[in-house]
Amino acid sequence: MTEASTVIKAAPAKGYARLSPQIRARLADVATFAAWVLVAPQAFLSVDTVDSWIRRPVLVASAVLLVVAWVMHRKKGVRANPVVQGGLLFALIGVSILCMAMYHVSGWCTLAGFASFVAAFALRGSVDRAVIRGRDLQVGKHTGVSWVFAQAESLAAALVMVLLVWHFGLEAFRIPSGSMAPTLLGDPVLGDRVLVDKFVYFYRDPARWEPIVFRYPLRRTDPYVKRCVALPGEQVLIAEGDVYVRLPGTGEIELLRKPPRQREVLWFPIIESLSSNTAWVKNFDRVGKVEFSDGLISVGGGGSIVFPRGETSDKPGNITDHDASFGATETPKDRYGHHVVGDMRLRAELTLDAGGECTIVLVRNDDRYRLELRPDAGGCKLFHVSGDSDEELSIDKLSAIEFGTDARDVAYSLADGELVLTIDGAEQLRLDVGTPLLDQLRARDKQGAINLAGNVALELAEAEPGDGRKARIEIACGEGKGARLRVRSIDRDVYYIGRIEEWTDDQRELPFQVELGEDQYLALGDNSPGSADCRYWTRITLFLDDGTEIVGSMDEPSQPDLVHLLAKAAGEGDTLNAYFRLRSVAHFRQEERPDDSTDAELVANALTSLMAAGKSQGRAAISFYTEGGGLTRVQLDQIKHLQVERLPYVERKLFVGRPFAVFLSPRGMKLID
Repeated sequence: MTEASTVIKAAPAKGYARLSPQIRARLADVATFAAWVLVAPQAFLSVDTVDSWIRRPVLVASAVLLVVAWVMHRKKGVRANPVVQGGLLFALIGVSILCMAMYHVSGWCTLAGFASFVAAFALRGSVDRAVIRGRDLQVGKHTGVSWVFAQAESLAAALVMVLLVWHFGLEAFRIPSGSMAPTLLGDPVLGDRVLVDKFVYFYRDPARWEPIVFRYPLRRTDPYVKRCVALPGEQVLIAEGDVYVRLPGTGEIELLRKPPRQREVLWFPIIESLSSNTAWVKNFDRVGKVEFSDGLISVGGGGSIVFPRGETSDKPGNITDHDASFGATETPKDRYGHHVVGDMRLRAELTLDAGGECTIVLVRNDDRYRLELRPDAGGCKLFHVSGDSDEELSIDKLSAIEFGTDARDVAYSLADGELVLTIDGAEQLRLDVGTPLLDQLRARDKQGAINLAGNVALELAEAEPGDGRKARIEIACGEGKGARLRVRSIDRDVYYIGRIEEWTDDQRELPFQVELGEDQYLALGDNSPGSADCRYWTRITLFLDDGTEIVGSMDEPSQPDLVHLLAKAAGEGDTLNAYFRLRSVAHFRQEERPDDSTDAELVANALTSLMAAGKSQGRAAISFYTEGGGLTRVQLDQIKHLQVERLPYVERKLFVGRPFAVFLSPRGMKLID
C-alpha cells in the first residue's frame, strides 16, 4: 500500500521579488534612511501657516514608524509577527499620505511623505515570508460553503476596519444645499461630496474662517457645513457686509480680516475674463478715446471707463452681491443684487505708453482711493479722496516703483478695511484704511465702553452714508498718452447680510448682533443670501395641556409640517402670516417691526391663527421634529402656549470635524480652504 504525497510548488518570483534578498535589503535600508533624513528635521522647523498644527504630530509619527518598521523588517525579519509587521506598514503608509497632502504647509512635507511611502513598500519587499493558509492545504475540492465562509471572513474584517475609520477618523458628507456656494456646491442629489477630518477637534478648537461640519442644534441628526467666523466670548456686529468683533483678550474692537488662503477663496468673480464685445458693452461705461478689441481695452489720452455700467449716464452703477455661483444653486434669484458691496478687486494686465499715465480708483461710499501709475521711477502715487479732502498717502515702497512700458500684471483691491496692490505677483502695498463704521465704533468706545451687541452699536451701524452707498471701479488716462488694459478678473468680497425685513418689498437689511458665551461659535455660509445659518435659526417650544414641553426648529426645511401650516395661518386683513409674526418676535425688536404689537400679543395671535388654519385644512395634528432629531405627532388642540427665540450660535460639543477635500464632484477633486 503506497501513501499519497502532496507536493507544494512555489510560484515563480515576479517583478521586484526577482531581485536577490541582499539587494532588496540594501534598497530598503537606503530608502528608510533617506526618508528619515527628510522627515525628522521637518518636525522641528517653524512654519507659520494655517492648519500647520497637524504637521509636527504627523512628521513625528512618521519618523517613529520608520524606525520601528525598519527594526521589525530588517532586524527581526521572518521571526517577527506578520500581523505586527503589516500593521506598522499600513500605519506608515497612512501618515505618509497625510504628509503628502500637506503641500499647502510646505513642499518639503510632501517630499518627505513620498519618501516614507516608498520606504514602506521597500521594507515590505525586503522580507521573504511564505504565507500559507490552512484552507489552502485542504485535500479535495473546495465546496461552495467553504468559499462563502472564506469571503465572509474577509468581508467582516474589511467592514470592521471601515467602521472604525468611519466613526473615529474620516467620514464623507454630501452638501445638500447652496449655503456654501461657490466654495462648495450643494444639491439634494448631485451636491459636492466632502471628506471630513473627525480627529481635528479632539486636539484643538475650531479656528476662525475655516470650514466646519457640525450637527444642527435644533435637529441634531442633520449635519451642516458652514464657515466658523466668530469665537467664544466675542461680541459680534455684522453690518455693511463686514464682521466686527470685540476680542475678549484685548477688549479691542476689530474688523475681521481673512487670512491669505481664505482671502483668495472668498473673492467672488463678477467678470472672470473680458473676451466678448457683448460683455464689454454690458458691463462698462466709457468716455472719450476708448476702444475694445479681442479682450484688449485701449484707453487714449483723456479717456476713461467705469465698472459697472449704470442705468443712465447720470446714474452710475454699483457692485452688488450678485449670484457668485452663476446659477449653480437653488437660491431664489430675487435674494441677490440688493446690497452694495464696497470690497472689490481688479486684476488686469496693464501696459503704459511712454509718457502715459493711468489712474485706477476704487470707490467705496464717500471714500475714493486713487492709484496713479506712470512708467518712470517715482511716478506711482496713492491718494485718498473724501469730500473736499484730497490727501496723498506717502508710501516709500510705492514711490520707488519703476513701472516701465512693458505689460505688467496688476491686482488692486480694497477688502476688510485693507488696501492691497501687487505688481507681477509681488506685494507693493498693504495699507490699513479701516472703515468709517470702525472709526465711529472705536471713537464712541473711548467715551465709554459699548457693547457691539447693544443699542449704541446698532444705531451707529444703521446710519447711511451722506450720498448713499457706492461701489465701483474707475479707470482713466491723462491728457497725454494712454494705456492698454486686459482684464483678468473683477471680483467682490463675500458680503455677510445681517437681518432682512422679509415682509418688505425692498428686503431692507438691519445689522445682526450677538454676544457669544463660553463654547459658542458663530457659523456663516459663504452664500450669505441663501444660507440658513446662525443669523436665522429660530427655536420654538410647544407647551401642551398636560405640561409637556417639546422643543425644535421653526426653520424650513427642518420643520416642514409646522412651517407650512404657519405660512397658511393668517387672519382676515393680516399683513403678515403666523410664520413671519413669530420670526419677527425672535429676531426683531418691537420698534423694528411693522406694527406696535407686543411679543405676547404677536405670539397669541399666531397661535390663534395656527388653530384656525389647521381647522380649515382639516388638520388635527402635525408632525414635529424635536431638537434631538426625533419625530412626534402633536395634536393642535393640545398646544396651550408657544415660545420662540433665536439661536445664533453653535456649541462646541456639536462640532463633527473639518471638511478638507471634495471628491466625486463634477468639478473634480480639490482641497478645501
